Amino acid sequence: MNYTQYRKDVYNTALKLVEVGLIRLSSGNISMRLPDGNVAITPSSIPYDEMDYKEIVILDIDGNIVDGDHKPSVEKMLHINAYKAREDIKAVIHSHSIYSMALSLVKLEIPLINSELVPLGAPIPVVSYILPGTDLLAEKVAEPFRNRPLLKAVLLENHGTVVVGKNLKDAFQNAYNLETGAEVYHKALQTGKKIRVLSQSEFEEVYNRYYKAKQ
Repeated sequence: MNYTQYRKDVYNTALKLVEVGLIRLSSGNISMRLPDGNVAITPSSIPYDEMDYKEIVILDIDGNIVDGDHKPSVEKMLHINAYKAREDIKAVIHSHSIYSMALSLVKLEIPLINSELVPLGAPIPVVSYILPGTDLLAEKVAEPFRNRPLLKAVLLENHGTVVVGKNLKDAFQNAYNLETGAEVYHKALQTGKKIRVLSQSEFEEVYNRYYKAKQ
């Protein structure tokens, strides 16, 4: 199978994430599930402004290198386990976005406060701190995705975020919406006022009208 276009897709998504400030230098990682069942993922420790699309690594669904000359991201199993958790997950973004990370430090899940968080299946939970790059972290991140079919994002305590989507474009939009929701929530908290959270019936009304058919 020729992986050139898929490598370019992952690489271009990485550049877009850098452009909007969701990832910086070599922090964060991006992957997509391929039609042949393999996974294309960004390499380890290469700053995005120095990366070439040819350096994107191809893994099998167990995390073994199929094609590529570089080490894959140290978080490769985090991506692999997300794919194993749900068949609808076709792309994964792990970011170190500022507002989402700030909320993770105080272990604040993000409630359903605005429309950006509806397609993410909010509230967005926080996965307790586990050493980054470990199999245990990968296992714990997969659990909320497995248990909540509509969930598209989690916060990692003292670490960052994991966002999933039905394709790279969808995952990018979800990552952007998550950071928007996190920033809005952070700023609302500064007022000291009570924050209105959308009810379950309000969530279902918005979700069914605008998002259900797109899933």
